[in-house]
Amino acid sequence: MPHLGNIVGSLLPADIYHRYLDLKGVDNIFICGSDVHGTPLELEALEQDMPVEELAEQQDEKVKDVLDRMEMDFSFWGNTDSDYNRRQTHDMFEELYVNGYVNEKEQNLPYCNNDERFLPDRYIEGECPHCGGLARGDQCDECGKLVEPEEIIEPECQICGGNDIEFRDTTHLYLDLPQFKEDLKKWLEEAESQPVPDSIIKEVENAIDETEERCITRDIDWGFKIPADRVNERIEDEELEVEKIDTERYEDKVLYVWFDAPIGYIGFTREFFAQKDKEEEWKNYWTDSDLYYSIGKDNTIFHTVIWPSMLKGASTDEIEYEMPRYEFIQQYLLAEDTQFSKSRGTGLSTSDALDKYPADYWRFYLARNIPEDHDTKFSWDDFEAEINNVLNDTIGNFINRTLSLAEQWFENEVPVGELTEADEQILEEAEETIDNYVEAFENHDLKEGLSHAIELARIGDRYLSEEEPWNNEDRREETIHVSIQIIRALGATLYPFTPETTEKIEDMLNADIHTSEGVDALVDPLLGGLEPGHELGKREILFEKIEASGDKEDHDLNEETVSFEDFQDMDIRTGEVEEVEEHPDADKLYKVKVNVGEAVLQTCAGLKNFYEKEELEGKSVVVLANLEPTELRGEKSECMMLAAETEDGETVSLLETDEEIEIGSRIK
Repeated sequence: MPHLGNIVGSLLPADIYHRYLDLKGVDNIFICGSDVHGTPLELEALEQDMPVEELAEQQDEKVKDVLDRMEMDFSFWGNTDSDYNRRQTHDMFEELYVNGYVNEKEQNLPYCNNDERFLPDRYIEGECPHCGGLARGDQCDECGKLVEPEEIIEPECQICGGNDIEFRDTTHLYLDLPQFKEDLKKWLEEAESQPVPDSIIKEVENAIDETEERCITRDIDWGFKIPADRVNERIEDEELEVEKIDTERYEDKVLYVWFDAPIGYIGFTREFFAQKDKEEEWKNYWTDSDLYYSIGKDNTIFHTVIWPSMLKGASTDEIEYEMPRYEFIQQYLLAEDTQFSKSRGTGLSTSDALDKYPADYWRFYLARNIPEDHDTKFSWDDFEAEINNVLNDTIGNFINRTLSLAEQWFENEVPVGELTEADEQILEEAEETIDNYVEAFENHDLKEGLSHAIELARIGDRYLSEEEPWNNEDRREETIHVSIQIIRALGATLYPFTPETTEKIEDMLNADIHTSEGVDALVDPLLGGLEPGHELGKREILFEKIEASGDKEDHDLNEETVSFEDFQDMDIRTGEVEEVEEHPDADKLYKVKVNVGEAVLQTCAGLKNFYEKEELEGKSVVVLANLEPTELRGEKSECMMLAAETEDGETVSLLETDEEIEIGSRIK
């Protein structure tokens, strides 16, 4: 499930910019979807003993539900296992192959003798040779470096958990990326608008210079089959000087997940327009439009070297794919100085976040803290301050004060007022702020855009406080009239960031804020558009102050943590109690002998107040098997049975597995 790092790292910036384009009336589509092919999902399906397609569908529905709760306004949400993405993937593979951009090479890959299969990517795990962290068959989760399987220290098969691994030769297809070096350099140098930010241009240039061929097939079942027959038929029909694909050799292989995943952008677009009975219209968006991507920095090289190469190599006379622009490349959001990570379970999940506070609170806070130029630390104290001091006290307070006074004095209508020069100056200041807001978005500076939206509320709040209409009856009409116009502008400018709040403002003003194609909601009459006598809607309180200290305690459960390496050193496994005796010198202890597979170990366990000896004998338990031996009241204790204990100490329950499993099985 996505965590807040996923949201702010890619999805939210894209959603904010998409909603801004809607405000401006610009034709745009916002495409995204679930990347489901690959080893993590297949491994989980194996663990749960269910079809991987069924698990993929379940996971996709859960993700869509969370993102819907976060108010993500996708034009279309797809799934990379869709038929449309398969067709697009096969189309692009065919073009790359027949144009000579795909080569065949041998690989020496890990092979599990127990499972009789190759172990690509996450099917093999072990210690990273660079940092000592958790390394999988393609990358280290800790340091982020690419890792070759043969580099992994003490590798382990993730299917059977065993170490009977050898390296065997297998043949795969490779994308010949070095052929695209010059095209990519021209793309960077000659593009009408620079496609990547200045901050990473050198990194991308170096990556282009150092690029190598990259494997695009894998020895697994889950994924798209290689379209060998159609490619060979075309080679034959057109008498191309390209070697045919050995259909038998690639019968049991699939296209690598990284190959079909980005193609999903196009596959989803095809599916979107097919559902609108305009299937061919997808080509207009991929051959003649501005393509903006929002990605995390860990995907930078892939998206700026490999994906543009694929687009270039798969282009034809009929379809010349538009090269991408990467205006939104985010750094990491840190969870109290630790990177948010789905695979390691660090950071706050989006689902948990939304259970605590409304989506607009999170969208507002995250938008204020988009990690554009450097990693940004998430802090509960900072979250509380932003919501209470800015969202509630500045924005919410100004809107509520104004509309409550309109209720009290003007029967909930926009009052008639003869505006003075001072009033006109306030409206001009607000208009200038809107112009700055638009300029910020045109420069793709989303945080700056939000700052200008907040500035509108500050202008209105300052104006209201200075005019003091509660003490200045002669100025009430003008003051409330101007303040209501500013609220309408505020509602519009907040829309990309807090869309639910904007909907509430629309209802309270009884006025629409347009987000339809061809209508620019950010030009006149945004200020002054609510005429005197216009009837307002029902007022409601937009925000409430929060106390996040309790959330911080929930989130920071472990002040003192252990490293992943320390955890890996713990040999936790299943065992069976073989013998239980009274401890000769302790009233509350048993001497317990536990079979842990490779040995029978003794522990001294304080269980006499909770279990009879007969209850323990033959019991399946969970054991820390490599505990440093010690003596308890003169008796050896060399392992520990794990148990849960209530806070008052009145109940103790030994941990057990929920299914029968072989004694000595490792717990991970």
